[in-house]
Amino acid sequence: MANFAYRAMLAALLLLCACSEPPGWQRLLAIKIVDQFPAYQAEPTSNGGLTVKRPGQADKPVDVDDIARFCLRGPKDCNYAIDQMLLGLREP
Repeated sequence: MANFAYRAMLAALLLLCACSEPPGWQRLLAIKIVDQFPAYQAEPTSNGGLTVKRPGQADKPVDVDDIARFCLRGPKDCNYAIDQMLLGLREP
């Protein structure tokens, strides 16, 4: 019985993975922004970036490709780039 439950759960997981697209840099950064600033909205742009809508402040663009280049260099550079992006979103 446990073997059947395991197989059913594995099949459901594989089906879920096959039906959903893998997250890209744009989506991962949007999630990070909204997690850090719940009142903000991060919307994808047609050029692959993000526009962050901040209540009471001007919208702010985020260059996703620039941050992704840092992230490809390693976790230390990636964390630095993301921290700098988040600090920049606080500024008016």
